[in-house]
Amino acid sequence: MNRLAGIILAVVGLIVAVLSVAKVVPGLGSTGGGLIFLGLLVLGLSFVKKPDAENAERMSTASTIVNIFFSPGETFQNLRRHPRWLVAAIVIALCSAVFTNLFLYRLTPERVTNFAIDKTLEMPIMNDEARKQVEAGRADAIEANKNPVLKTGQAVSTFVWNVVRYTLYALIFFLFALAMGGKINFWQGFSVAVYAALPPAVIHSVLSSIILFLKDPVDIHPILGQGNLVQDNLSFLFSPSTSPALYAFAAHFSLLWFYWVWLIATGLKNAGEKISGSIAWTIAIALFLVLLVFGVAFSYLFAGFIS
Repeated sequence: MNRLAGIILAVVGLIVAVLSVAKVVPGLGSTGGGLIFLGLLVLGLSFVKKPDAENAERMSTASTIVNIFFSPGETFQNLRRHPRWLVAAIVIALCSAVFTNLFLYRLTPERVTNFAIDKTLEMPIMNDEARKQVEAGRADAIEANKNPVLKTGQAVSTFVWNVVRYTLYALIFFLFALAMGGKINFWQGFSVAVYAALPPAVIHSVLSSIILFLKDPVDIHPILGQGNLVQDNLSFLFSPSTSPALYAFAAHFSLLWFYWVWLIATGLKNAGEKISGSIAWTIAIALFLVLLVFGVAFSYLFAGFIS
């Protein structure tokens, strides 16, 4: 990563945060903080050594994005020699932003926001004073979901969170591979994390957007619908209102989740060194199980939001 880019991101984040605190552009404090954190992360990762460049031909970025759908093994082999990630990460964030905005348009900001606030007010940890504060911010929350500037800030925050997530995945790949006798450079692992996420993200966004306009908005859950409208999993076996943990558990057993796990395993095998198929699959399945546990725990703690 470029150190100058990290400094620029941190400075831009600081400016956005100051403008938000000064009420010049209110509501962008978290976006500014996210950009500052991203800038510092980019600056820190710029000191991580990249793998030695090889003389093999470098696949163009456009070809990489297309070929990851049709020839992932070849694509990851090229990423091993020439790791990169930025454009693919931007595409993923754009897919998320487009679907989120279509979702708000279809269900209306009022319905989505009011549902989330009502569920927040029902939480047992909320005291009377907290409920008054949440209720007082209802109108502002609805307006925030209509404001294009704030929605842009939310998209930027999503991108920041994605980069942090990819960084954690890359560290997991590096450490697991090292512990199991394999070898993968951090940037090779980072490329695997990003490009393995690209096809499922694009497919999910396209299919969910189509279903969004085919279904009656009344039949779409204001919270669960934002996560996935594609019924490719086993969640239909359980009711989210009576068995939220089991519902979340079954939701992870989906075609897109399995596709992502397969892409992770394929990526590790082809982008790393001395990583056999068994090692690659062990790492991919272990990551899946960790995310499964977190997903079930989250649904158990915040069951009201998916009921």
